[in-house]
Amino acid sequence: MNRIFLILPVLFISLSLFAQTSNDTINQVDNNGKKHGFWKKQNGDTLKYEGRFVHGIPEGDFVYYYDDGKVKTEMNYTNNGQNAYAIMYFNNGKKMAEGKFVNKKREGEWITYDGHDNIIAKVPYSNGKKSGLAIYFFPEGGTLEEVHYEEGIEQGNFKQYFPNGSVKMKGCYENGKYHGPFTYYYPNNMVYNTGLFENGLKNGVWSMYDEEGKIILKYTYNKGEIVNKEVFQKDKDPEEINKKLGDDEHEKKGSTSTDNGINDPRYDGY
Repeated sequence: MNRIFLILPVLFISLSLFAQTSNDTINQVDNNGKKHGFWKKQNGDTLKYEGRFVHGIPEGDFVYYYDDGKVKTEMNYTNNGQNAYAIMYFNNGKKMAEGKFVNKKREGEWITYDGHDNIIAKVPYSNGKKSGLAIYFFPEGGTLEEVHYEEGIEQGNFKQYFPNGSVKMKGCYENGKYHGPFTYYYPNNMVYNTGLFENGLKNGVWSMYDEEGKIILKYTYNKGEIVNKEVFQKDKDPEEINKKLGDDEHEKKGSTSTDNGINDPRYDGY
């Protein structure tokens, strides 16, 4: 009998604590006017977020919502509200991005998604700014681009890739602008185009090659302006190719539409 009386008070206390948690007060403030306890923030009839505050400081799990009620962001606050891990969602429920905040600024690696659960970027942050090697991906997989950042600005070497993994372009940034030698490649690793950038502008001689390594033409630039052009293979000169394609397209439009393509839905992009 004594054991029964000993158990009942313990059970009563446990149920009381559970009841206190499940019937928590909502949208209350402490004696200093700071949010305290469980809060649901409304904008009219729309729920914006819900979560728990401890004397004005968010603690634990918070959920933020789109206007239609779908989850927009999930946050988990730790370290007296200074740190928070966030998972952001598209309206379709798929992940948009995730990473850590420290004092409301991005910190460490942030991962970005394309809306179909494919990772398209991994970017390091320091004190809210991109810092270090950022890697961008094709949605179907494989690296698209590698870029170095310092204090949120592109700085140093970077590369872009073809879907097959071969290098498409490599060069260098200086204070966010293209600067130094640049090389563009064909998918078979042969050089396509090469030359120099200075403060974001092409300068000096730029040489273009075909897929067999034979020179097609040379441009000479002065602060981004072409001052000379030498053509070695006219049939592979992009300007000549584009001109021919334009002439062919123009002839096609003239033969298939009485208004030469104007208002013809097949040529809306013309």
